[in-house]
Formats: sequence, structure tokens, C-alpha cells
Amino acid sequence: MHIAVVDDEQEMRIQLETYIRRFAEETNNTLAISQFPSADALLKDYRSAFDIIIFDIDMPGTNGMDAARKIRETDSRVTILFVTNMAQYAINGYEVEAVDYIIKPVGYYDFSMKFQKALRRMERNGRRTLLLDTTGGQVAVDVNEILYVEAKGHYLLYKTEKADRFVRGSLSEHEKSLKPYHFERVQKSFLANLARIENIKTAELIVGGIPIPTGKLYREALMKAYMRYIRG
Repeated sequence: MHIAVVDDEQEMRIQLETYIRRFAEETNNTLAISQFPSADALLKDYRSAFDIIIFDIDMPGTNGMDAARKIRETDSRVTILFVTNMAQYAINGYEVEAVDYIIKPVGYYDFSMKFQKALRRMERNGRRTLLLDTTGGQVAVDVNEILYVEAKGHYLLYKTEKADRFVRGSLSEHEKSLKPYHFERVQKSFLANLARIENIKTAELIVGGIPIPTGKLYREALMKAYMRYIRG
């Protein structure tokens, strides 16, 4: 999961990141954290890359509430949690479907309760983000945007709606990590996102409008996995 912490006070950003890492250790979660000193820094080139955004409301430039409104214009699934000195501002959080708000000064117990609530909201929204170590650096990718993964020599091609991402590694290793997100081996060199399959033919699938080959050895397991996914 990828978390954004947006606060103009460096001390608060550090404190919140410390709390998040403590929570992750206690609950055995793997979290990536990005800090932003302003809402404007977050909004610049915003790419729907985060699962949860923790916003301070009162900040110079674009405040947290206005930034959340802008994000909701293009991203309906990211979970928003506010941190603020003034509870009256947080009441307007219903406008942006904020999960909750935390009043400063922030204690760990209150934070952990609200953060757990944010995680539950995120799970209901069905959002999952993978942090890929690509040839161009670390990139956060929404699992729902991945169409398929193809082995190409010593690299893996992550075919997404927005771009092609190349990652070092073996298909078998990535198959294990992608299994919980409904990815299935459909051929020796391909993993397909079951959620993005549009048509299943004799020797190929149509995934996000793109045909990819299927292998006879994988067809039975593929059909069983796909029927389980369709039935929920």
C-alpha cells in the first residue's frame, strides 16, 4: 500500500510517518510512504498513485480540503483522512467522502484507530497499489490498471492502461505476489488480470482490448480461476 502524508510542518510529517511505520510493524503490513510539504506539491502531476492520503487541512497555498475536492474530480477511490487543529473544518469532510479526522496533537492510540478505519475503507473501495522497481525507478501502479504481465528475457513487462513498465525478476516470483489480486498464469510467459478479461477464445484472451496467447496446459486452471472470480 502507498500512503501520502501532506502537512506543511516537517515535525508533523515525521511524526505521522513514524506512527505509520509502527502500525505497519505491529500489524505485519507492507507500506510505502511519501511525504509532501504542501497540497500543491501533491497535486502537481497527481496520478492516482496512492491508497490513502493523510491531509493537514490548514496549510499555505491550497488547503487540504480544497486539495481533496480537486483530487475527487479524478480519483473517487483513494481514501482520505484529515489531521487538523480545528475540528470545525473537518466537519466538511463528508463533501470529499473523508473516512475520518484526527485532532492535533496526535497520539498514537487515536491515530492507530483512525488509520485502521482508513484501511477498512480502502479495502471496501477495492483499491490496491503495487510499488514496482522499474528500470526508470520506483513507480506506484494501481493493480486494477494492470492488464497483464509478460516475461521478456531477464525483464518483465507490466502492461498497464497508461504505460509499459519494465521490471527485473522472474515471472514465478511475481506470480506469487500477484495471486491475491486475481492474476492467473495463462501461458508460459503471461500472467493475466482476471478482472480485465473481455473474451476467452480457444487459443487467446482479450485483455483490455489486447489479444494475448493462452497455453493448453494452463487452460483448465484458468477457466476454474476465472469462474471463481466471476462468482465472487
